[in-house]
Amino acid sequence: MPNAGATLHISQGSLSHTTWSTGAGTVVWEAADATVRHLDTSFAPNGLRGKRVVELGAGTGVCGIACAALGATVVLTDLPEVLPIAKSNAAASPWHERISVQPLNWADAAVPDALTCADLVVACDCIYQPAAYGALASVLAALSSPCLIAWRPRGKREADFLAQVTTAFALERVAHAQERETSLAWLRPVDANINSTW
Repeated sequence: MPNAGATLHISQGSLSHTTWSTGAGTVVWEAADATVRHLDTSFAPNGLRGKRVVELGAGTGVCGIACAALGATVVLTDLPEVLPIAKSNAAASPWHERISVQPLNWADAAVPDALTCADLVVACDCIYQPAAYGALASVLAALSSPCLIAWRPRGKREADFLAQVTTAFALERVAHAQERETSLAWLRPVDANINSTW
């Protein structure tokens, strides 16, 4: 993160040992790289100071750890079986005191209250399994916070997800990210009671 003057050291699993059943969360994919670059460009050096960030589907935790490097207090969330690598990466980072790790299954009925006070949600590489779209859309609606979302375009699949969330969120694509094999966008709640500067 050259603008923030920070270096992220992230451990990841082997691509050959990645299983799709655990969400492939042990690998840093291209969308995570694009998200970290965007965060660094948009918020360095301390543009997230004092903000509360929740990362959904954190995997390795790289995007949430980048937010902590920019001054945020961060909660990394993912399925329990994926969290060990995020926990390890968070503990090894210089910003570990501002990072916590919490299991979150999007299919659960309720989002924990501790997560609903987020100033920003980051969701990177979370829209590759159509079976999870409804649950992810429900979690985003429950959090009702601005969300920076990134994904690798795969055709109609992500269009189906975006159609679900744009009933509650306004979508604004980040232009420079479209040059690579990554789409990056802001989802901003359309609820009139939400006052956001994102």
